[in-house]
Amino acid sequence: MRTIRTVRLRMTPVTSANAGVLWEVLQAPDLRDYQDLPDVDLAQFQRVVGARPKRFGAGVVGRFEWLLYYADGNDDVLGWVSLRIGDTNRSSAEVGYSVVRAHRGQGIATEAVGALVEEGFTRARLREIRAYCLPENASSRAVLRHNGFGESGTLTRGATVQGKPVDVILHSLDCERWRAGVTSNLEATRS
Repeated sequence: MRTIRTVRLRMTPVTSANAGVLWEVLQAPDLRDYQDLPDVDLAQFQRVVGARPKRFGAGVVGRFEWLLYYADGNDDVLGWVSLRIGDTNRSSAEVGYSVVRAHRGQGIATEAVGALVEEGFTRARLREIRAYCLPENASSRAVLRHNGFGESGTLTRGATVQGKPVDVILHSLDCERWRAGVTSNLEATRS
């Protein structure tokens, strides 16, 4: 895995060496409002992260995560993003993300998800990326909309949050639609 850079962000791969940083971020209680995060101790989390694939590319399955920092070298963790590629369909992945409360509302998630979508479609040669959001999570739904995702329906009891089954809205973006959007954006910047 490689560090991904955007205009404002540095996205650093999560490894067993820095898993403790992500574990600390995941302890913030408000991150559990819309996600079912693992309830494990630090040692367990480091073992899980250490067992993940080290390479991100076409045909590789597993969970891949990046910590978000400002590109200027500041070490304040802004949040994290992830892609999970399953065994059954290696051309599809699920994106996840969260920004810590102090840095929300600044477009960080939108920028990070956009960079991760590009990474998924170009380096891993994915054909589709999905995301699942609670209907009331308007901020997360806006992040996906800004990145070209469309709503694909509601899954009744499609996820578990805080131990309870919840309905989620499925969002999806296929590679062709993404490429068309990238081309459109490039054309708009040239005119």
